[in-house]
Amino acid sequence: MYLKINLNDEDFIEFNSYYIMQSARGKRSIMFGRVSILIVAILATIIFFAANANSKFILAEAIVLLAIGVIWFVTYPRMIRNNIAKRVLKVRREGGLPYESEVELSFLDDVIVEKTATTTRETPYADFKEITETDKYIYLAKHTAESMIIPLRCLEDKGAFLSFLRDKIK
Repeated sequence: MYLKINLNDEDFIEFNSYYIMQSARGKRSIMFGRVSILIVAILATIIFFAANANSKFILAEAIVLLAIGVIWFVTYPRMIRNNIAKRVLKVRREGGLPYESEVELSFLDDVIVEKTATTTRETPYADFKEITETDKYIYLAKHTAESMIIPLRCLEDKGAFLSFLRDKIK
């Protein structure tokens, strides 16, 4: 089986966003970021209450901070994705790419041959730990943050391809 893959910035951003949102470390980081603003809001309210501030002021401040906290809680994952996108675009502007844009993959009996403009690498199927399918991609995970990104748009028969991979990667 042979695939020619053309990756773009969006593919790389999607992979990194998925990884952050799904990994145990990323989930902890996101939860901390989401909850931290709520904790600050509660502490500010307690401080004003302890300082015997005007009760209307405390109530107004609590409502405003709660609203900010809820907005932050909901938009925090999008902010992380935007941050990833900014970093990728910065690397691109500086003349590099954090990924290979054109990759040829040959799925042989025992290995996957990954050929780029500058390298050829053979990876045994046994080196892959997990196959993950999303609505747009298949990720073949080698370890924590390294995966082969296979956009579904490059596949003719997704079912046959996944069946082939599941037979090889166990």
